[in-house]
Amino acid sequence: MNKETAIMIGVFVIIFGGLGFLITRNNQVATTPASKDQLIRPNSHSTVNPDAKVSIVEFGDFQCPACAAAFPIVEQLLALYKDNPQVNFVSRNFPLPQHQYALITAEAAEAAGAQGKYWEMYRLIYTNQNEWVNSADPMSILVGYATQLKLDIGRFKSEVTANKYNDIIEQDKQDGLALGINSTPTFFINGVRATGVQDFADFKARVDSALAQ
Repeated sequence: MNKETAIMIGVFVIIFGGLGFLITRNNQVATTPASKDQLIRPNSHSTVNPDAKVSIVEFGDFQCPACAAAFPIVEQLLALYKDNPQVNFVSRNFPLPQHQYALITAEAAEAAGAQGKYWEMYRLIYTNQNEWVNSADPMSILVGYATQLKLDIGRFKSEVTANKYNDIIEQDKQDGLALGINSTPTFFINGVRATGVQDFADFKARVDSALAQ
C-alpha cells in the first residue's frame, strides 16, 4: 500500500465513522422519551391528576380528519380506564395552517374550558366535525354547542371573537414544534411518541405496559 492510498483510506474511515456517530446519535434522540415538563403545562387540560402514573398527551387539531378518526378510539380507551386515577389524558392544541377553522375551534374549546366545560366542548367539536367544517359560519354552530352546554353565551362569544386564548394555543403549538411534531394527531404515552390514528389494541397494550412498570 502506497502513502496516497493509505491517506485516502484514512479519510474514508473518518468520514464514515463520523456519519455513523451522527446516525446513532440521531436515533438516540428520536427514541428518548419526552419529559413530562415538556408535555404538560400547568394550564393544560387533564382528565385526572397531571401527576398520574400514566399520561397520554395528544397534540391535535380539531379540523384534522385523522384527529376526528382517532377521537372515538381515544374515547373508547378513556372509558376503559375511567375508574383508574392513574391514567391521565391531556389535550393540547396543534392547529395546522392549512385548516381555516382550526384556530376558532381551539378558541371555542378553551373558552368553554374557562367555564368548566372543556371536555364537553372537545367532544362536541370532534363528534360534529362534518357539521361545522363545511359551514360558512362555524361561529354560529359553536355558539349552538355553547348553548347546549349552558355556558354564558355573551362571555363565550366575546372571548372567542377576541382570540382571548391565542397565547395558550400558540404556546401549545410551540411546545409541539420543539418536540418535533409535524402532523396530527401525535400522542405521547409517558413521553413515548405515537403518531397518527392508533389501533385500539396497540394503544391499550402501551398503556397497560406503562401501568405495569
